[in-house]
Amino acid sequence: MFPMIYHKPLLLQGQLVTLRILEKTFFHFLLGVFIFFYFSIPITGDDLFLKTGIQPIKKKGKDPNFCLEGLNGRKVKLKDFKGKVIFLNFWATWCGPCKDEMPSMEALYQQFKENNFVFLTISVDYEGIKTVKNFIEKNHYTFPVLLDPKCETLEVFKIKGIPTTIIIDKKGRMIGKAIGPRNWKNPEFISLLKMLIEEQKVKGASPAP
Repeated sequence: MFPMIYHKPLLLQGQLVTLRILEKTFFHFLLGVFIFFYFSIPITGDDLFLKTGIQPIKKKGKDPNFCLEGLNGRKVKLKDFKGKVIFLNFWATWCGPCKDEMPSMEALYQQFKENNFVFLTISVDYEGIKTVKNFIEKNHYTFPVLLDPKCETLEVFKIKGIPTTIIIDKKGRMIGKAIGPRNWKNPEFISLLKMLIEEQKVKGASPAP
């Protein structure tokens, strides 16, 4: 008489294989759902500020203003540019970190100067126009430079060190501050700038300097 052969272990093994396949399928399904919803979430301005290392300014206060002379002798008032996004950078010729970020600033200026955008830099060199003009010409920079040898604007904007960059929106409100040098050509900041520029236009804007 032949002994009875039980196939239960084979059935269990087959069930385990099936369970593993189902587990992998379910895992990939959940992963696909997560990826879909993750990339469906719109990127906000705060997200881009965070990625670029720019500190958002949430506190509402009096809109800052100044009137300074540029290297071309023209007087510039900040309030005249309401309705445009403003990139405002504070620097000096003796500041090493300031010099480090200037090539990317020049590239940014060249890319966006034809847009609804104002690019301004303020030199706080005590020696005044001659030193600043020689530095700008030597390095072939073309972005607008304003002169503040008395450093009065540092107090207006509560700047404690340079380089510091302030981002101002179309309503004239300070919305972001970057302390220290940055690569201003990084994709996250470009995306942030485009988002701000594409916001609804405000009437009465003046042309960029």
